[in-house]
Amino acid sequence: MTERKPVNVRFIASYDHYTPFHGEEWTFVEKGQDAVDLYILNRASEADIAITQDLSLASLLLERGVYVLTPRGKLIKSYEIESIMHSKYIRMKEKRQGKYGKGPSALTKEDRQLFKKEFSSLLEESIS
Repeated sequence: MTERKPVNVRFIASYDHYTPFHGEEWTFVEKGQDAVDLYILNRASEADIAITQDLSLASLLLERGVYVLTPRGKLIKSYEIESIMHSKYIRMKEKRQGKYGKGPSALTKEDRQLFKKEFSSLLEESIS
């Protein structure tokens, strides 16, 4: 049986998403397009785990040695960033031309299972 150690979990959001029902593990920052990203970047350390679907933030965190996991359970690797950012650039260019995609599909049971598996692996690796 593996030893369990406490993990410090933090949720970061802008005041736009504030409700009084959030607990102590929530930190709210000023409104602004990149306020949350900057808060996270200024506090992230090597071997931290960040869960985000923001690919620009992911690329910056990876440069700092942070593990980046998407809510769908995809562990992003640093060698994938160039391709990921190029795809994002193409999507943004198409959006400016009036071509809109449907957006992400709803999370599936498989997405949640993959997330749980990958997150558990990262946590186990961090206590080894």
